[in-house]
Amino acid sequence: MNNTYPYKVKSLPYSMISLEPIIDKATLCIHHDKIYAKYCEKLNLIIKENPSIAKYTLEELIYNPYLLPPTILKQFLYNAGGIYNHELYFDNLSKAFNNKPKELFLNKVCETFNTFDNYKEKVLELSLSPVNYHWIITAIDYKGNLKLVGLKDNDTTIPLNLYPILVIDIAEHAYFIKYHNHKDDYVKSIFNVINYNVVDDRLIEAMKYVK
Repeated sequence: MNNTYPYKVKSLPYSMISLEPIIDKATLCIHHDKIYAKYCEKLNLIIKENPSIAKYTLEELIYNPYLLPPTILKQFLYNAGGIYNHELYFDNLSKAFNNKPKELFLNKVCETFNTFDNYKEKVLELSLSPVNYHWIITAIDYKGNLKLVGLKDNDTTIPLNLYPILVIDIAEHAYFIKYHNHKDDYVKSIFNVINYNVVDDRLIEAMKYVK
């Protein structure tokens, strides 16, 4: 991403109605224009009051929290993670309905989970965990292995040394207007609007760093 201060709200690569009926316009408007935008606003205020950290990228500051004054550490990481994860999430969605995984990602998934259906089932299981995760992230580790992780609040994969390739927001604001308490239906449906071209591009980039 290479984001630096001041952080700007990144426009969606599709219209607000493009993801219907999987993700409704009302949800997407609130999610992008209110929640994600608020993270940008708050982070800009934090850095404005702490200009010494303005020269660093978002990723550098998340990965190196010692660069941050202790008094702002928690609120910085929360808002920075909100920006980082949401941009990954919005960018790996697509207006094309009933999308299918591309060969590169599909092969990597099958190496770990045998079939794509097994992978989706594991995503669903993790999303319904009593741990109450907010993010389900498919990532690549430094050895090139596919990892499926659940993260709470706005934690990111950066400190875990994992390269995110597919990000799903499972916080209530991502689905509640349409799906109410049926988070499972949202998770099952969202695979129809994943932009697998973006996922493949991220996978190609991630494999450059495999040792």
